[in-house]
Amino acid sequence: MSWATIIKEPADVSFRNVLRDVTLDVHQRLHRHDGFAAIQNGLIDRAAYRRLLIRLYGFYVPFEAAAAVADDRSAWLADDLETLGVDSAALSRVTLCPDIPPLMSAEARLGALYVVEGSALGGRDLGRNLARLFEAEGVAGRRFFLGRGAGTGEAWREYLTRLSQGASDPAARPKITHAALETFAVFEGWMAGWSRARHD
Repeated sequence: MSWATIIKEPADVSFRNVLRDVTLDVHQRLHRHDGFAAIQNGLIDRAAYRRLLIRLYGFYVPFEAAAAVADDRSAWLADDLETLGVDSAALSRVTLCPDIPPLMSAEARLGALYVVEGSALGGRDLGRNLARLFEAEGVAGRRFFLGRGAGTGEAWREYLTRLSQGASDPAARPKITHAALETFAVFEGWMAGWSRARHD
């Protein structure tokens, strides 16, 4: 089945909803990811949390470069990892994901950003659930998941405006969809190895 076939939709259905529907399966699997679920259920300890953040760092450093976006997320991860005892020398040894899709077009970047901008919404809940691990540090240690805080919703709305504009051309929609699915697949595969992530 072609991407064009996947995204054919009635005129009254927004492209955002189509994109949500075609990525629903992987999105639900990531909700059940054992690391993220452990945070959600209040079961993660600092050692496991550190390994999870190291794996996320290994994804976001090359992703931000490929998507030509600010390195906010990798910087937040670096701050959190410093709180957890991972210094800059150790960060430089973190294995980086080699499979980030080539995001050379505006359409590809829009699709890829659907993955990371959307994940920020759920990340706020995870950040709040981590408070028990960081009672003394406050926000430190969970900056990545708390993200932009109250500004997260605004950032998502701004992204949706860009998505709507980019998808106004029907020819762009298969490219956006392909990039979203490909980025989700790479992220899911990469995060499967989180429990083995090391920095020493």
